[in-house]
Amino acid sequence: MFNNKMPKASSGTYAKKCSDVWKTNNYKLFKYVDGNRPLREGHLKNITKSIAEKQIAVPIVVDDDYYIYDGQNRFEACKMLKKPVYFIKISGLTLEDIQRLNANTKNWKTEDFLDSYCELGKPDYIKYRDFQKKYLIPHSECMAILGGWSNKGKRIHQNFNEGHFTIKDYPKAVDIAEKIIKVKKYYDGYKRKSFINALLQLFKNKEYNHDIFIEKLSKQSEKMQNQSDTKSYLLLIERIYNFRTKTENKVRLFTY
Repeated sequence: MFNNKMPKASSGTYAKKCSDVWKTNNYKLFKYVDGNRPLREGHLKNITKSIAEKQIAVPIVVDDDYYIYDGQNRFEACKMLKKPVYFIKISGLTLEDIQRLNANTKNWKTEDFLDSYCELGKPDYIKYRDFQKKYLIPHSECMAILGGWSNKGKRIHQNFNEGHFTIKDYPKAVDIAEKIIKVKKYYDGYKRKSFINALLQLFKNKEYNHDIFIEKLSKQSEKMQNQSDTKSYLLLIERIYNFRTKTENKVRLFTY
């Protein structure tokens, strides 16, 4: 099936075989690596259906002890279908190699990295997961609230994905999340990223009082409509905040 002899390329050089592909029906050989992302039901279902229709000899990647570093969904599908497992053995693999291998196939999502580091027992990630599940705040904003970073985006996600995430001030993060939740009674879009970003900016503003905003919002919740960006939310919140306030007492919450 696998031939060492390959035709010459246009450059005149030959292709060279560098790995042996093995084949087995002994599923008990294989083990899962702690910290690898969990099996995803939808992805597994699609792979199982594809292999059932026609199995292509795409090998999984294991180390010398048969821990699976790439292809655990493929392995599980073959096992369920009682199909042979094709595999390649590579020595010296690490959890970071799993992430690298998956990045070249089906990219890891935030949930995958979170599950991975929780599986490894990292306390800040376990605490993060409990916090995020309780408040259902989007991941970027959740990282900013718990991590204490003023900037979000690539840097904070990179830290999180590389396993360097730490919680700066958990009680303060809980206080912020509870303030966000107070809006839920009056505005269904309280979990929208742009809205949360607007509130995070306002919580740093000494002129802003969240209790005053909630009290004003309770009387004019119909004005709290979805906005396209953070700036628009800030402008809207300012208008609601200053509702029936004398001109001389109005508070500027947004710099135009």
